[in-house]
Amino acid sequence: MSKSNPKAKVVDQHAAVHTHEPMSPLRRWMIGGVTVFCLLIFSVTGPMSDVISGWLGGGPPVHATMELPHQGTVDITQEDSYRASRLRSWGENFGIVLFPEDADEEESNLAFAGLMKLADDMEVIVTNAQLAAYLAPFSQLGATEYERRYRQLGFANARQFEAQVRSAVRIQTLVGMLGMAALPSESDILEAWAKDYEEMDVQYAVLHPSAFADAASALEPEEEELQTYFETGLNGTQRRDLEVEQAVSFDTVVLTADVLESEAVQAWFTPEEPTEEILNGFYQTNRFSLYRRPEPEEGAEVDIELGDHLTVEELGDRLRKDYLLHKAITTLALELPQAEDAAAFAAEKGAEYVKHEAMVAYSDLPEVERLGHMQLRRLFNAEINFWVQTPIQTEGMVYLARPLDRRDRAMPELTEIHDEVVTLWRESQQSVLAQEAADAFVEGLPKGEDAVEGDPVVMDADAFAAALAGADYAVEQMGWISKTNRRTTDPIWPSDSKILPTLRYMVAFQLDALEDGQVIGPEVYGENGIVIAQLKGRRPANVEEIWPSERDRAEYSAQTIASQRFQSDVLSFEGMSNLYGLTKVVQDVEEMEL
Repeated sequence: MSKSNPKAKVVDQHAAVHTHEPMSPLRRWMIGGVTVFCLLIFSVTGPMSDVISGWLGGGPPVHATMELPHQGTVDITQEDSYRASRLRSWGENFGIVLFPEDADEEESNLAFAGLMKLADDMEVIVTNAQLAAYLAPFSQLGATEYERRYRQLGFANARQFEAQVRSAVRIQTLVGMLGMAALPSESDILEAWAKDYEEMDVQYAVLHPSAFADAASALEPEEEELQTYFETGLNGTQRRDLEVEQAVSFDTVVLTADVLESEAVQAWFTPEEPTEEILNGFYQTNRFSLYRRPEPEEGAEVDIELGDHLTVEELGDRLRKDYLLHKAITTLALELPQAEDAAAFAAEKGAEYVKHEAMVAYSDLPEVERLGHMQLRRLFNAEINFWVQTPIQTEGMVYLARPLDRRDRAMPELTEIHDEVVTLWRESQQSVLAQEAADAFVEGLPKGEDAVEGDPVVMDADAFAAALAGADYAVEQMGWISKTNRRTTDPIWPSDSKILPTLRYMVAFQLDALEDGQVIGPEVYGENGIVIAQLKGRRPANVEEIWPSERDRAEYSAQTIASQRFQSDVLSFEGMSNLYGLTKVVQDVEEMEL
């Protein structure tokens, strides 16, 4: 535990800085001789240099002084500053961050050194339990990993590592003790709530691009303008709609269930009858693609106990025939790639050869007569003139396919789709016309006599509403509403309303910077339109209507404000200066030269 913290003494900023007694010439010469002797025998290290500097200067250089509650005025030496810098940097790697990134480095080090002095003065300790809790993530890794970690950090043993952690946590403990005074009061919480839930009154008008459709349809683009729009103005969906779809031509070798009994097929295919286990395995593999239950006819009763797939019992002998078809086409797939003439090969084997020489678009493959199937789209991933080894199977039929030729997806030349692009360009001009109209409206609003370019428009609410009405824009009223969402008082807006929630957030976000009566916008809300709004006024929230869930948010906000105030009033160099008289010391030039 620490001692109580009495009120800090007031420090006279203009009082003479404490210095050491001047050193006699004889002593200075003696120390100089010893120094030369040391230089002849040992290499000079950083700490030795500090010691030598201390001998010659009458003690280590003093960087600052501060006034402690119990010890009074103390010096912060160069060594103290170095120690503070090292511990502060090391602690930040472990999440103990006390100063903002943009803080002055020297002043932060001095403030940290002041905290170390204050921890000594207040006899702050870190208990073994506190240290163990902080080291738990490391110790839980096991002894071997624990040792590897602290050696990786440059410590020879666990004692050194834990001592360093204890020193850093000691400063964090001190900050926690000092921060107890920064806890928000009840009035702070209510003030934060009132700020979060301040109410605003907003009116607005929406300019929908569709309202400018007739004007846009009468526009004629210049060819250069249309070319630029064609190259850079089309969105992804528009480009896909305009592109010529990828397509493929292909041929197939087909086996049907009724040819399995033919002599031609039996000449090369004599399988053993499948066991029940084999059939069940085939069913499980193909039930999602082959055996989905047909959609019931309109008006027919649906048995809710039936599953999404036909059962083995419902399939009956069809399951056996499908399995045999699959085995047969798999056998053909081994020989087909070596056949020079696929049509002749199919005829020899009792199969059917079907060729689609005309290009079939990607989206049309499932609709190809008789052979149409989603799996035909695999032809776009296959090599030209190579058979796809995975067969496509439907009810009573199975076949192999290969791509013969392929056309990539491509955008036609502008001359080929000129009219379609002009139509899209005109649609795009609706938003342009709406934006121009909104800009012109705001530009035409009256401004103050001393207004300069860039100043916002601030005007009477009734005058603004009248101006909107005069331009044939419908005036909408949001009414008094909290800038932060409130389930208890928020209106129920239409589910398809994209404007109101976003407009509320946008005005609330900049509320502190807005003036009452200020015109906002035009703000573009995409296809939902362009909004011109006005902040009619604002008023404090009624603290008598606070709800428990809102208080939680207010406490968090108040704590954040208190923490920021604590950071600036206590932890910063300025805060330490005000509370504990932390003052930089400028060494005398002649003394520094000596």
